[in-house]
Amino acid sequence: MKRGLALIVLLLAGCAGALQWNSPQEGTPLEPPPATYTVKAGDTLYSVSWRYGLDYHDVAAWNRLGPDYRIHPGKRLVLSAPTSARHNPAVTPTTRATAPAAAIPSGPVQWAWPVDGQVVREFHAGSRLAKGIDITASRGTEIRAASNGKVVYAGSGIVGYGKLIIVKDSETFLSAYADNDAILVKEGDSVRVGDRIAVMGVGRDNRPVLHFEIRYDGNPVDPLGYLPKR
Repeated sequence: MKRGLALIVLLLAGCAGALQWNSPQEGTPLEPPPATYTVKAGDTLYSVSWRYGLDYHDVAAWNRLGPDYRIHPGKRLVLSAPTSARHNPAVTPTTRATAPAAAIPSGPVQWAWPVDGQVVREFHAGSRLAKGIDITASRGTEIRAASNGKVVYAGSGIVGYGKLIIVKDSETFLSAYADNDAILVKEGDSVRVGDRIAVMGVGRDNRPVLHFEIRYDGNPVDPLGYLPKR
């Protein structure tokens, strides 16, 4: 009897581990941005905005950046609307960053799966660890562009993302491919759906995964609402 009970306990423990792997971590709010940020080597406007969940259009406007959005190491970026803009909504550059995170707007971007594999962690609004989905396959599997776009960041300067690629899919959409073993593109490259852009590495659970995110005006949205049904 005791032996049977012990076996049941072990089975339940194993199931709990599997559920922890498949379920998003709740109760971990997004980190609020600091008032200012000092640009480091390798940063782009897109990567800084991505790190703090901001719309890059807003950050560019708050800092009066030129149309090329170029930033240089040592520059101090303001990461919130100027006080005058807060009291006068008419002068704010855009209000899109406050759009509901769960909204799925229509648009011209055509999405495809970046890799064939099983989704082992789903998106969860408001969770720091589940701002996208994790797709598992064999380590070394090729990662492919999920849309047409331009690479606006390729590096490992954002903590928690490993070797990361950010693609500008449109003026409102950005997508990210994280936890790669190798990056096969560079900043400024244009990519088409299906192009090889990376090689799958190991995620935070020490398992081979692609962590994939889509953001609309700086807000994380559920990639499963955009990717084709399968």
